[in-house]
Amino acid sequence: MSPEPAAPVAGRFGTVRAVLAMAGAQRIALLGTLMLASSLTEGVGLLLLVPITAVIAGEQAPAALSGWLGPLAQLPVGLLLAAVTALVALRALIVYLVLDQQARLGHALTRSIRISTQETTLAADWRWLSAQTTAALATRLVGEADRVGTLGESMLSVATGVITLAMLLAAAFAISWQLTSLAVLAALVVALALIALRSRRNRDGERFAEAYEALHEQVTNGMFHFRAARISGAEPELARQFSDAARGVEKAQLRFHRSVSQAHVLFQVIAAIMLGILIHLALNELKLPLGVLVPVLAILVRIVPVVTGLQGSLRRWSFNAPALAELRQITADALAHREPADDGAEAPHLVRTLELQGVGLTYPGRDRPVFRDFDLSIAAGSIVAICGPSGVGKSSLADMIGGLISPDSGRILLDDQPLEGSARIRWRRRVAYVEQIPYLFDDTIARNLSWGQPSVDEQTMRRALAKASAQFVFDLPLGLQTRVGEAGRQFSGGERQRLALARALLRDPELLILDEVTAALDGLNEGAIMQTIDELRGSCTILILGHRTALLELADQIVDLGAHGRS
Repeated sequence: MSPEPAAPVAGRFGTVRAVLAMAGAQRIALLGTLMLASSLTEGVGLLLLVPITAVIAGEQAPAALSGWLGPLAQLPVGLLLAAVTALVALRALIVYLVLDQQARLGHALTRSIRISTQETTLAADWRWLSAQTTAALATRLVGEADRVGTLGESMLSVATGVITLAMLLAAAFAISWQLTSLAVLAALVVALALIALRSRRNRDGERFAEAYEALHEQVTNGMFHFRAARISGAEPELARQFSDAARGVEKAQLRFHRSVSQAHVLFQVIAAIMLGILIHLALNELKLPLGVLVPVLAILVRIVPVVTGLQGSLRRWSFNAPALAELRQITADALAHREPADDGAEAPHLVRTLELQGVGLTYPGRDRPVFRDFDLSIAAGSIVAICGPSGVGKSSLADMIGGLISPDSGRILLDDQPLEGSARIRWRRRVAYVEQIPYLFDDTIARNLSWGQPSVDEQTMRRALAKASAQFVFDLPLGLQTRVGEAGRQFSGGERQRLALARALLRDPELLILDEVTAALDGLNEGAIMQTIDELRGSCTILILGHRTALLELADQIVDLGAHGRS
């Protein structure tokens, strides 16, 4: 099922609505019920302190509560303590269930946002997708998605804190509204002091997110270029860049935690001062009996960690909410640039010619077009070499011919039929692509060959390997079950290219695009690849991108974009 359009998150309430929509009504209802039960059991347990304290102090229950707490004061203290213990045990069980559901919610949110972002990104138009920063997308899909997972827990922790706080205050007001009113006034003083630090804390959270993204980008790019750095002696520079990024994250973390710690210290100090004042007023001004003072103080003392936890949950929410906003923005942008869907109809065939008529192409942010009024005709079954210096538009031309992108102007015709809309997407079923550095993942040769085609059988794989001159696989002890290693490093460059070519041939393509496939190969491996290409002549249309002289000798048609221009 395709993802639903997701609007970017706007404001705190927009974030709450987004999290609720992702979590689902049933899960939220279950958690809400558990949290309410947890708060009720705690409130009732604290109220039972009133008759217990009254019995121990030899006092009467407060008049406001005597109607229903008075009879309890006549019960044995042991029975009352047993009731309190039972309530504590029940609440512990409920809290366990709440924590379990919160953890499940967090994991579900992370998975949901991660999958939806990746799906919408993959479905986006290639011109938009290729303009994105790979490391930044990886950071958001991994680290930022984890931060989104904490939003559910933070939101529910806030809700739990608010409900618990309301229950505790209700119990305290029921026992002594005068003392509780003074406590609320004291809490307002504390809150005003904390508000002053909130904006700074939010800014520090945003800086940490930026620093973390920079570090992830440095790690991704650095690890990808380890070989080049070692050969060129650039390891010290790579280490310095990584060190600078790591120090940036450290500074951002320290700045954020410093602002958090300052708020925590301020809260504790002011709370202690206010509690002392409250006790003094209760004993000397209000003349409250112990049967009232002790339970209210117990409730107020319990309120302090509740408020502290509430503050921490709000802090984590403020820190992690930008992650959801960023991922939803990426999703919205990707959906805005979504390419047409494959309608399931039969893919068009290339029988006679593929033509480009008056094609124009310009990338965003560039004044000079890649192509202007460009014409080209390719005969079916021919071998066409596209050559020219880097940046001249070889890959862009292949992307248009292969149906990856559409031109801004002009037409692409497949046997006189326009290659546009869903037809362009369907045409890609007939196209196979082999890149200069083939994508091989750390699994068996069979799994790598069947990537994108899970139903292909072993005999078909063997025929494709033979067709791609990759018979070396048959001499391996484990054959198709041999692991290729990370990025295929168990094999040479030529062997990797032949595996990639075999995977492409499994698609039985009508158009085979070979992008600089021999650029990094020695003469022997280049010769093997050339022989394979020559043997494929006539079985499909082959588009070769590159400038190696030997490859050009195979071509029936040479298109030199550098010599003849692109307009």
